[in-house]
Amino acid sequence: MNLLQVPLPPEATAIGWILLLPPALHSLRRARAGTPLHGAQQHLWLAGAVVCAWLWTLQARSIGGAAFGLQGAALYALVFGRHWGRLGLLAAVALHAGLGGGIWANVGVSGLLLAVVPTTLARALQRQIERRLPKNLFVFIIGNGMFVTLSVAAVTSALALASGWLAKPVAAQTDQIAYALLLAWGEALASGMLFSSLVIFGPHLVLTYRRDVYLPPRRGL
Repeated sequence: MNLLQVPLPPEATAIGWILLLPPALHSLRRARAGTPLHGAQQHLWLAGAVVCAWLWTLQARSIGGAAFGLQGAALYALVFGRHWGRLGLLAAVALHAGLGGGIWANVGVSGLLLAVVPTTLARALQRQIERRLPKNLFVFIIGNGMFVTLSVAAVTSALALASGWLAKPVAAQTDQIAYALLLAWGEALASGMLFSSLVIFGPHLVLTYRRDVYLPPRRGL
């Protein structure tokens, strides 16, 4: 799973950087033009990037050699939205590469897997929930905190496994996919509890939460 430690072909690293730069620059431009982070939001954004970089160092290896670990990218994307979340996750990838002795050429591929894919998929699923389900606080917490985190974690793990197999061809084992899905379910439970706590006790910290939509004021009788 940790592609920063696996030598990749030059063609793969070049393609990774080419595909990473446009969405990274787009998010940087949109974040600067949008609402800036203030106070506790800045602290949580920086702390979340550091925690994600730390989580990626905690990995368990299966018999087949594949590494599994918590990602935190789905929860980070839900809290800070697509653009701020993408920038923070890219900062986490760079921090992880710098402190973990990773291969800097692989940052393009790792950034795509750990920053661009989670934030893009999380935003797409959020839009579907907003469009198709009732707009209330319960749907927002359960739909995003459970369904979106589970889907994003599962897809990201599957793509990381596929990339790892391409970088270092080994006999694909079905139990590795089962491990990844099981870990994604556990991460979804943990992320759902953290997300619900943030929405309830610190709604101003969740940039994707809109009080006027999900918790409008009651009309007078």
